Amino acid sequence: MKTTTTKTIYYIECTCIKDCTYPNVNFHVGDVVYYNPKAASNEMYLYWNYRENRHATNEEMRHYGYKSHLPYTRQKKNAKKWEIKRYANNCVYVINDGGEFNAVVKEIKITYTIEEN
Repeated sequence: MKTTTTKTIYYIECTCIKDCTYPNVNFHVGDVVYYNPKAASNEMYLYWNYRENRHATNEEMRHYGYKSHLPYTRQKKNAKKWEIKRYANNCVYVINDGGEFNAVVKEIKITYTIEEN
């Protein structure tokens, strides 16, 4: 007996809508990145020396806090994936509220067949 099942997985694609400069990373208008809060690539590393920059008014740094990495990756395969669209929509709302990226929820449809003997 064969059973065919379809499953949908969601991820977030972010398109840069204004030039952004961070201590180690630059984004330009039209750059596409994918959301992953556990991304830890060398490219997205933020060097932030609090003693030297404690009076800085960089809006981007205030938006992301003083974390060590930005929550983005350039490769689609490393994007965070959800099975429930509501969770992805919540993250999209927060990303779009920052004003740097236009975030959109994308979906992947998976169809598979289970064979039982």
